[in-house]
Amino acid sequence: MASLLPFVPVPALIGFVVLSLIPLALSRAVVIAIGVGAAVLPAILFAPVALSCLDGACVAGAVVPILTIDAGMFVAQIAMSLDPLSMVTGGTVSVVAALVLIYSGAYMASEPLPDLRRYFALMNLFLAGMLAVVFAADVILLFLGWETIGLCSFMLIAFYDKLPKAVSAGRKALITTRIADSLLLAGLMMLFLSAGTTRLDGMLAVVPGMDPWRLAPIAGLIALGALGKSAQFPFHTWLPSAMAGPTPVSALLHSATMVAAGVILLARLAPLFAAAPEISAMVAMLGILTAAGGALIAVIQTDIKKLLAFSTMSQIGFMVLALGLGAPAVALAHFAIHAAFKSLLFLSAGVMSHASGGSTAIEALRGARYRQPWAFWSFAIGAASLAGLPVITAGWYSKEAVLAAVWSSGPWGVPLWLLAAAAAMLTAAYAFRVVFVAGSQSADLAAPPWGGAAVMIPLVVLTAVAVVGGLSVGALIGFAGGTEDHLPLLPTLLGAAAPLLGVVLARQLVRHPRELEHFAKRLRHVRALRIEILYYYYIVRRFRHLATVLGNAEGTEAVAQAAALRREGVDAPGLMADDPLGRAFGKEAAQPDFISRATDGQTPVVRLVAGDPVGRILIIVARVFVGSFVARFNPDQIDRAWMGFAGGFSHAWAQARRLQTGRVRDHSLWIALGCAALLLYAWGTSWR
Repeated sequence: MASLLPFVPVPALIGFVVLSLIPLALSRAVVIAIGVGAAVLPAILFAPVALSCLDGACVAGAVVPILTIDAGMFVAQIAMSLDPLSMVTGGTVSVVAALVLIYSGAYMASEPLPDLRRYFALMNLFLAGMLAVVFAADVILLFLGWETIGLCSFMLIAFYDKLPKAVSAGRKALITTRIADSLLLAGLMMLFLSAGTTRLDGMLAVVPGMDPWRLAPIAGLIALGALGKSAQFPFHTWLPSAMAGPTPVSALLHSATMVAAGVILLARLAPLFAAAPEISAMVAMLGILTAAGGALIAVIQTDIKKLLAFSTMSQIGFMVLALGLGAPAVALAHFAIHAAFKSLLFLSAGVMSHASGGSTAIEALRGARYRQPWAFWSFAIGAASLAGLPVITAGWYSKEAVLAAVWSSGPWGVPLWLLAAAAAMLTAAYAFRVVFVAGSQSADLAAPPWGGAAVMIPLVVLTAVAVVGGLSVGALIGFAGGTEDHLPLLPTLLGAAAPLLGVVLARQLVRHPRELEHFAKRLRHVRALRIEILYYYYIVRRFRHLATVLGNAEGTEAVAQAAALRREGVDAPGLMADDPLGRAFGKEAAQPDFISRATDGQTPVVRLVAGDPVGRILIIVARVFVGSFVARFNPDQIDRAWMGFAGGFSHAWAQARRLQTGRVRDHSLWIALGCAALLLYAWGTSWR
């Protein structure tokens, strides 16, 4: 069955090609059938591969080669890995993606046909890229899949391209993840130069013999690249904005794909980080910081999608914490369980939001228990699993395994455990706050006619996993090669009490909304939590000031003209005083007069050095180059030759069309002449 593994992503790739590249007019039903079918088939193809692993055949790991490139100095191989990690992550990705795409068939059905086709094409390509990431046994396939999901996430987040907010969110996600990806690429290149192979197993084999001073930068760059994709601090700001995309997109990106890709990469390269303890400690610190901070910020959210976005950051933080502490099997178990209840939360929230007039505000969900009871109870079960209510939910078992790994991690285990337990309590608080609001009475009880099997099947399956999936946590940890730590009685009881305290806190927050609003107002003014403002204050604002000084102020012709107009009483834009930052900080507002006085009437040399000398020199060199070299090719003789050639063909075809009269006798004549020519040719070639 190992030979079947490379074919698992193929249906999704074919779905993308058919929907995006083949110019066939397809009906709405056919588009949905192709898009959903292309997402379901990978799960069906993956099933026999996964079943073949149940007898322990893939525990030792195997590599399925696809393509070998012999470059002389080295041999690059594109291959897929058949091991416990690829089985756990591949199964989670394929099943969750299939359910989300089935749900999309109903959720996106009312979109215009071109948009519907674009949506399913992108989702299929995204799925193919994600499967390439989880199955990759070499860095070439891994990075191709990595970049594919990055590009698709940009286009899916900005799916509603008429909304500036959506486009801006897509750009933000693209730029932030590209910065992290560049760090990842640098780390992988350094690892390749040290190992001389593109195979991941070959790269990990050289890790024990590497110089620590060389190993630490490699591990650090790869870790930062993975944390950027997983929206961990300080790369987390793109994830809440990514809620501008459709709800099924959010469900897929936040559960088993995209943000989970960093976790999968860290688990895949776990031996590398085990050999670099200082990098592992950094990963663990960033993980617990994101877990606690994300949970705290989620408590004050007023939008259900943003609340779930911060929840994703927090839960991924738990996985990153486990990875940093050297427990990748525990992180994988929490990844699988989290994928189920997080996609359940997004899908059921989408149904409740639809029944509330399309609003995603938490207050708008009031009364959802009576409008869409099955969606409400699905959300409540997902929230219970997210909170980790003891014994009865899957989330309890996976989160308890993480807490046990933290407790057993060494001298820092107890402080980290306390922070993780506090994050677990806050998780229950923000999750059940939505449940209590949606379960309350509302005057609007009209239920819109929306639902059907395409919605019910994913919700039922995911609800079942969110409840009984906990029974598989121990088996998943053992299958992935880990061992489950066990907590003493007291921390076990405290860990069980944390989500219950969170439920009580959620009840109090709903009963006393003014206290929550007051707390939120105070929290929003904590500068340490306003990362985007810090980015703007320390980087963007100063960069804009520097760019204004270098490129739009001293000595430039435009500024000199603007200054002259100002002196004549004409309101001319373009001076530093027009910059809102310049107005905010009054000392810059006086700068133009000084600059204009200093440069007016000066020699060209003074004007040159007074402004942006480097930029001016580059422009002068470019102008000389264009005037002395490029102008020789204007008009482009080669282009003119091609255009003449094409024009000649057009004339030839116009003459050839005159032979086509449409009359039968003319056709018969040409057929007879053709037959005569063939006979003559046959006679000529047989003549000796």
